[in-house]
Amino acid sequence: MKHARRCDYRAALLAAGLAVALGTLVRAQDELSGAKTLYVNASYEEALVVLDKQAATTGATGPKAAEVQHYRALCFIALGRTADADQAIALSVAADPFTVPDTSELAPRVASVFSAARARLIPEAARTALAEGRQLMQKGDAAGANRRFEAVTKLLSEPGLAGRSDLNDLTLAATAFAELTKAQLAAAAATAAAAAAATPPPQPAAVAAPAPPPPASTAGASVTPALPAAQAPAPSAPRFTNGAQPAPAARNAPATTLRTPATPTTPPGFIPAAPISQTLPAWQPGTGVVSQLAFTGAVRLSIDAEGKVTGAVMDPSVYPPYDRLVLTAARQWSYRPATQDGRPVASERRVEIVLQPR
Repeated sequence: MKHARRCDYRAALLAAGLAVALGTLVRAQDELSGAKTLYVNASYEEALVVLDKQAATTGATGPKAAEVQHYRALCFIALGRTADADQAIALSVAADPFTVPDTSELAPRVASVFSAARARLIPEAARTALAEGRQLMQKGDAAGANRRFEAVTKLLSEPGLAGRSDLNDLTLAATAFAELTKAQLAAAAATAAAAAAATPPPQPAAVAAPAPPPPASTAGASVTPALPAAQAPAPSAPRFTNGAQPAPAARNAPATTLRTPATPTTPPGFIPAAPISQTLPAWQPGTGVVSQLAFTGAVRLSIDAEGKVTGAVMDPSVYPPYDRLVLTAARQWSYRPATQDGRPVASERRVEIVLQPR
C-alpha cells in the first residue's frame, strides 16, 4: 500500500512538472502573439515591454530569438528610433541569419530599412558559414558541409545582395563547394549501394556432425585429434608517409614482388619519385572576399616508370575553380621515376597545396 502511494505521489509530481513546462511554453507563445497584436494595433510601447521580457527569456540564438528581435525592430521603426531598430536587426541576424523575415506585407519604407540592414550584415555571416562549411568538409562531413554551403547561397540570393559585384567571389565559392559536396554525397551513396548489392546474403550455419569416438587405445597410450592448419593472414599493403608509394600492379600484368618492409611506412629499396618540373598555377583570387580566405588541399598523382604523370585527382579539393587549373597543370609535370631496388617502377605521389590569403 505504501509503495502504491509513493508511485501515485511521484506520478502526480511528474504530471505537475509537465503541466508547468507546457504552461510556460504556451504562455511564452501567447505573450509573443500578444506582442504581435499590440504592434498591429499600433501600441508600440506596450509591445516593446512584452518583447523585452521575451528577449530576456528566449536567449540570444535561435529562430525564436530572431523573431522576437524582428518585432522589436518593427516597433522601433514605427516609433522613429532608427538606431535602436538597427541594433535589433543586428541582434536578429546574429540570432539566426538564415531566418529571412517576411517583409512583403510591410510598408516600403520599413521594408527598405530591413533590406539595407541585412545587406550590410549578411555578408559577414555568409563568410563565417562558408568557413564552417570548409572545416566540416575537411573533417569528412560532406552532408554538414553541403548544408552550410547551400545556406550561404540562399543568403546571398536575398534581395539587395544578389548581383553585388563585391560578393561575386563569395557566391561562386559557395556554389562550387555546394556542387562538390553534393557530388561527394551522390558518389558515397552509389558506393554504399554497390557494396550492399555485392554483399552475399547470409548463409545458414552448417551444423557439424558429432566426431566419431576415438578408437580403443591400449594401456598407457592416448589418441590426439588432428587440428586444422591455421591459415596464414594475408599481408597488408604497405603504407607510406613520404608522399609517394608504389602503384598497384595492373591486372594481367607481371606482379612486382616486394620484400616485407622493415617498417610499416616505407619498404626497403624503394625510393619515391622526385620532382623535375612541378609548378603550380598562379593563384589569382582578385580583390573580393575569396582573396581574404585561406584554402588547403592536395592532388594525388599517378606516375609511370618513365616519370610521366598519367593521372591526377584532388584529394581533397583545394578550391573548385583552382582545382581545374591544378589538374591541367599536373599533366605537364615531370619526375625522376620511383625505383625499387634500383629499377624504375610506377608510383603515386600526393602534393599538398596551400593558398594563402592576401
